[in-house]
Amino acid sequence: MINRLQETSQSIAVQDTTFSVDVMGRFICNTWDEAVNNGGVAFDAVVIGAGMFGAYCAEKIYRHANLRVLVLDAGSFLVSEHVQNLSKIGLNPGGATVVGSNTQDPGVRELVWGSPWRSPVAFPGLAYCLGGRSLYWGGWSPRLTPADLAQWPGDLVTFFSDAPAGADAYRQTEREIGVDPATDYISGPLYDELHKKMDAVIKAPGGVPSVDSVNDHDKGAPLAVQAAPPASGLFSFDKYSSAPILTEAIREAAGNPDWRRRLFLVPHAHVVKLYTSGGVVTQIEVYVNGQQKFLPVGSNCAVVLASSTIESTRLALESFATPRMGRNLMGHLRSNTVVRIKRAAFGPLPKDLQAAALLVRGSTLQRRYHLQVTAAAVTGADSESTMFRMVPDIELLDKMMASQNADSIVITFRGIGEMVGNKDPNAAKNTGNPPNFIDLSDQTDEFNMRRAWVNLVKTQQDDDLWKAMDEGALAVALKMAGSANNIEYFYNKNGPLNAPASDFGWHKAPPPLSLSNDRNNPNNKVRDGLGTTHHEAGTLWIGADTNDSVTNADGRFHHIANAYVAGPALFPTLGSANPSLTAITLARRTAVAIVKKSLPVEPGFRTLGSGGLDGWQMAGFGGFMELGANIIETIDGIGLLWYTREQFDNFILRLDWRASFPDDNSGVFIRFPALGNTDPANDWKPPVDQGYEIQIDDTGKNPDVTPNVFNDPLHRTGAVYKLAPANNLASLPLGQWNTYQIEANGNDIKVTLNGQLVSHLQNGNRSLKGFIGLQNHHFGSKVQFKNIRIRPL
Repeated sequence: MINRLQETSQSIAVQDTTFSVDVMGRFICNTWDEAVNNGGVAFDAVVIGAGMFGAYCAEKIYRHANLRVLVLDAGSFLVSEHVQNLSKIGLNPGGATVVGSNTQDPGVRELVWGSPWRSPVAFPGLAYCLGGRSLYWGGWSPRLTPADLAQWPGDLVTFFSDAPAGADAYRQTEREIGVDPATDYISGPLYDELHKKMDAVIKAPGGVPSVDSVNDHDKGAPLAVQAAPPASGLFSFDKYSSAPILTEAIREAAGNPDWRRRLFLVPHAHVVKLYTSGGVVTQIEVYVNGQQKFLPVGSNCAVVLASSTIESTRLALESFATPRMGRNLMGHLRSNTVVRIKRAAFGPLPKDLQAAALLVRGSTLQRRYHLQVTAAAVTGADSESTMFRMVPDIELLDKMMASQNADSIVITFRGIGEMVGNKDPNAAKNTGNPPNFIDLSDQTDEFNMRRAWVNLVKTQQDDDLWKAMDEGALAVALKMAGSANNIEYFYNKNGPLNAPASDFGWHKAPPPLSLSNDRNNPNNKVRDGLGTTHHEAGTLWIGADTNDSVTNADGRFHHIANAYVAGPALFPTLGSANPSLTAITLARRTAVAIVKKSLPVEPGFRTLGSGGLDGWQMAGFGGFMELGANIIETIDGIGLLWYTREQFDNFILRLDWRASFPDDNSGVFIRFPALGNTDPANDWKPPVDQGYEIQIDDTGKNPDVTPNVFNDPLHRTGAVYKLAPANNLASLPLGQWNTYQIEANGNDIKVTLNGQLVSHLQNGNRSLKGFIGLQNHHFGSKVQFKNIRIRPL
């Protein structure tokens, strides 16, 4: 390790490898000791897993409140963007492999991909790095339909709904990840023609069996790509990953010293077990770089399991199992029907580079599917080869343009079909047979902890849907072509799935429909294996009934007061939609629930701000700083921190405060009016004379006489400064939290401290309405505040 870079006044140890300087890893990640042993307040949230949903949830907790967040991830830092936003440096997703036992484990693949669970089904596993699989995902983000949500709790149906009574939570997430506006980087004649063709196919008399006659294909492909700037002067977001938003938040938090920094990411931190007492997580067992550590957590600390459906379920089973955990496992059925249709079947199209995409919904009587349709004028059989690719070189671009096939349009119909879970806690667990489940294996990991065992198989109902979905894709393709003479199909006609690429080719006859998802079956030509979609879901499902679900509508375990889940493990049903959009939206809901729980209020009260400095503004000198735990602390100088968003007349104000030193001085200001047209500007003095100050100063120092007088009732803690004396000193010893209740009703002001009425001003003659503020007083004074809430009278 060497010190070669400077950041503010601190030297940063940056690792210099043979090939590179690891600036990003050092500037984003922290060691265990840096994060845990820095003297700051205890963590308010610990998020286990920095993948798609953990990184997102952690960032939202950090942004929405003055809370201290620790993110633990078993992997390393890799890159801070989706790999398709980068030049092609050789980062690829791991391929699916069967790992039925420890002896079959291939180890690390593609630098960061590993197989933590055991199963007779082939899975790609997990990407152990910041952002996880979100660095590689395809980006398709359709909504769950009302039919999909029919078996979800009613408040979540409303939460997702865009009807007048709904929260339209999808809309907010879609804007954030780039789905809205839809396909803002895809346009042109081919895009228009594909939509026109699909519209004609769907609305034609008789339509296509199993393709819904009422469809939303006209809305564009729901792809998480932000190509157009969201506002003037801002760059586009490009293909979404959760890594950038967590990175941005970490760098913001790093502007403070570690003891008051509010967000940390510790890599190589593998959480193996959570310990509980009285229905609360009290301790986390984690191996950091192979060294066993234990992190105590308080009952108010939220612990979020976000390390994938399978690994979060394993951790829950190992830590606080219930009979339902691991049931209701769902994945998706997936097929890839690739065709090329002669250009003559379309309207006039230019020969310039074109790409198009849309989504088509389909259903049977009991199940749903959708087709992710991509089209491009390219040679070969990959219609997405240029759709998600940064092209930095003009010669390369010219070459791509010149290599287009002038005769045909390549179209891929990727079918995604719904699987239905089984929630029965008494159903027999037989590997290789329904129902699907996750359990603990007899195989152990490097920390001697039991691995997850995953049973994922298809049923006859799955086969029926799969057949209907493939038939639908072929029928749509043929109708778009208009004639069998205009279409060819790309598939493997002669060998098994892992046959060489030369065995794949274009054929006039469509692929047979009697296909298997068994990777060793020679008839497997277009279907993907069950474990290859990364769409595992359902094993810790949400429900209103504690007797028939594992978690509540906020993602919290019913039986553990401070443990939550982020990710598709929460889904009661899966539908056919790729789970990322819904799971990200739920992760936001969970983050908000954690924030709200950290800001407890009595009935009728509401918080002022979000526990930190958001919504507040300084006038004068010094300031306040956020410490986490919704605590703010005065900083040297004298001034006033005031809540800018609202003025109040009659109210009850409650807040907690504590002093650090015997001569600490502060105060709570109420009803000071706006100065000028809008606010107190930068002058803290007028509120002293025009509003009311509820004093905090246990010495009772009167600064207006010489020599100073101490223990003056008009200047002592609890006094309405200079106007109503504190009849006794009711504050608690240094370091303990005190509670103020300040009731202002007309000209009458009552101050209650720790349950005792300590002062009462009658017939006050100052403003009857105004702002609320907190005072910082002198250099060295450190007074802390939290839980500021108000109830209008």
